[in-house]
Amino acid sequence: MRWAALFTDKTEGAADIRAAHTGAHQAYLRKYKGQILLAGAMRPEPDATPVGGLWIFEAETRAEVEKIIAEDPFQIHGLRASTTINAWGTAPGYEDVGIVTP
Repeated sequence: MRWAALFTDKTEGAADIRAAHTGAHQAYLRKYKGQILLAGAMRPEPDATPVGGLWIFEAETRAEVEKIIAEDPFQIHGLRASTTINAWGTAPGYEDVGIVTP
């Protein structure tokens, strides 16, 4: 089952949290690369400051996704203002399209 997690970052103190914990956060994402299929920051424009993130998971249950998210350094250190997790289905006609990463 695929899941999508959308994160919104808090505005106050976000830059300090990112500066202090980006390395640990990126190492954490690499640790779960088999379960986190895609991950990246969300920005209003390509060169803008991140305002959140989006991760696509391959996991059996929501609880598995929640456990992975709870251990992320950005989550632990309070960067996230909100997290939304949804099951993600495949649109008709896209069943044979895999997730492509550069």
